[in-house]
Amino acid sequence: MAGLDWKILLLAHLSATGIFLLLNFRGKTRLRAFTEAAIVFCVPVAGLLILCLFKVCGTVLRLWDIQEPEEEGEGEAFFLGPPVQRDVVPLNDAFLVEDKQQKRHFFTESIKQALVENQQILRMAMHDKDREIAYYAVSMLTSRMEKMEAELFDRESRVLKGEQQEDLPLLQEYAELLKEYMGNKSFIDHVSWRKKQEIYVAILDRLTKLTGENKAYFQEEVHQLLQLPDYPGAEQVCRDFQQRYPQAEEPYLSFIALYVAWKKPEKLQECLRGLKALPIELSPEALRVIRFWDKGAAKVG
Repeated sequence: MAGLDWKILLLAHLSATGIFLLLNFRGKTRLRAFTEAAIVFCVPVAGLLILCLFKVCGTVLRLWDIQEPEEEGEGEAFFLGPPVQRDVVPLNDAFLVEDKQQKRHFFTESIKQALVENQQILRMAMHDKDREIAYYAVSMLTSRMEKMEAELFDRESRVLKGEQQEDLPLLQEYAELLKEYMGNKSFIDHVSWRKKQEIYVAILDRLTKLTGENKAYFQEEVHQLLQLPDYPGAEQVCRDFQQRYPQAEEPYLSFIALYVAWKKPEKLQECLRGLKALPIELSPEALRVIRFWDKGAAKVG
């Protein structure tokens, strides 16, 4: 009879320890939960009473409002300096967070609040391993493309049909829209993209004639013609560029890009000599190009 009582007490003690472990597991690390359960098991009755009393007192006195170091989530060291709110983490940095739930929270909340407008960030997110983030990015890029197509149609109806052809701000806005639209080449079929590129080149050509400070438009037009490729057309634009700015380095740099793509080394060297002979202080970019091709010519020689 005494042996049976001992077994009943041991079973009750084991059951009480198991129940305590299950109830105590929430909000605790595994090490802490099992340590407290070990105390309850090794100190029968008294251990359970002491820990229960301790927890009741802690709840009444609100001791748990103080965050303990062991309860800090993993990954908090990623944010250095003062505590940063989750909603204000730079979105570029959010892609470095390894925790999928946190990264998804940053991105999807930004999507819902219409904070993500940067095309580069969206294209980067489109290739993220997290399918939900990639889905949101593709959805937003698709939505942005539809909006741009509507805006482009509106500008085309006013520009290409002959209305307000000399409206410089309208043409500049149209060119910026076309550039942004064409930057998302993966969302555009080949025929539509090529048609938009031809329109873009025509608008750039018009802007080079209408604007006073138009170096960027010349350079962009040459860049687009090299992509087509239309080397004779690009050469003519470079000549117009040089005629407009005979003492500037930018036309020479456009000529060099053209003759590299066109594979005309003699004309390339002629442009390099002209660039070196300019009576101006060359930019770091121009000096880098000269050093690069001088080194290449020395190797060939």
